[in-house]
Amino acid sequence: MSGLSVSDNVVLESVLGMSGGYVLDFSSESFGAFFHDLGIDVYDSERYPGFGDSKANRLRALWRSGTEGEVATSLRALIEYIEAKRLTGFLSYEINDESMDRVRGVAERLAPASRAADAPPSSVSFTTEATVTHNKIQIEIHEDIYAHISRYLATEDYFHAVEESYKVVREALREKTGSEKATDAFKPENLRALFGREPAGQAEQDFFDGVKYLNMAIQFLRNEKSHTLATSIERNLALHYISLASLSYDLITRYVSDDLITEVEDLITAERRSYSATRFYRVFRDGRWLDSLSLPSELSSASVRRVLKDKWLGEADFTRSYDHSNIVLMRLEVVADALSKADIDTLLDLPVVDSNGFSQEAGTAMFLEYMGQKYPETISAKAEARIAADQ
Repeated sequence: MSGLSVSDNVVLESVLGMSGGYVLDFSSESFGAFFHDLGIDVYDSERYPGFGDSKANRLRALWRSGTEGEVATSLRALIEYIEAKRLTGFLSYEINDESMDRVRGVAERLAPASRAADAPPSSVSFTTEATVTHNKIQIEIHEDIYAHISRYLATEDYFHAVEESYKVVREALREKTGSEKATDAFKPENLRALFGREPAGQAEQDFFDGVKYLNMAIQFLRNEKSHTLATSIERNLALHYISLASLSYDLITRYVSDDLITEVEDLITAERRSYSATRFYRVFRDGRWLDSLSLPSELSSASVRRVLKDKWLGEADFTRSYDHSNIVLMRLEVVADALSKADIDTLLDLPVVDSNGFSQEAGTAMFLEYMGQKYPETISAKAEARIAADQ
């Protein structure tokens, strides 16, 4: 049972135009295909018994006998369909925003039983790069550390470059575990926060211990520096110290957890669904929607934004619905500073036509305008041509 109230049914039937056995402008064939794409056989009278065979009756049967997850998924998809029709001027009757918000509220209320049609996020990780040429190793300093110490390196103030690199490591430990002291931060109850999992065996426990001892070494080295006067440090030695701090930081921050991914994706999805289509495109055009978004502090890391960019770009799909296409572009605006020209071109090469032959692309022109304003270096010749074509 889906748990719809009598008043829910009244609003839903009005919004979906269910008088006379109809549902919106669906034919029987397109109605069945619509639900088939959601993984629901709405004409299965054994699974959803009663009411009759009209489209409206089949939907009522789904509401009565379907799971909350099925009903939430179908309502979200129907909302997206209506918004697409409204946006393109093909909706044959007026629906006020209050009624649409009520339908969204019903879908959201039922949604906790499942994550609806969205695939569960997968954890991801990243690491800095290193190359070897003969007997020389070239190491990429972690970008979070480099961003913090670059001003000291530029003036050859190696003492403060080393000191500040150690501070970045200490702050990361404090944020993840509540303690900046390695002996406390690496207690068993904190390992999941640092590595995303408990040790799978003795070998992995040894690795976790090794990272702990590396951080302890960093702290002892830092203590020696912090309790002496600021004196010059030989450049070669300073760079070795900074490389050690970069490795330590990399090993405790490379894991981007399922919880963080879920939190960010849910925030973005909820923000999109808080707007009607008309209101959304007004605030999306110039990125004003970002002003009201309170994102987790972990997204201040350039590396975290980069890895989320790779994940979201790899999952981008413009063939599902207008609403999902909006969410794809919203995610990428959150990590816009990590995007490159090649990333934008990859996005523009994605298919946009759904299984019924309809384009589900939405908001791309506005997204490109935003990127051109904020990050003009990401606009390639292909993007410029697309912008010109949409004007």
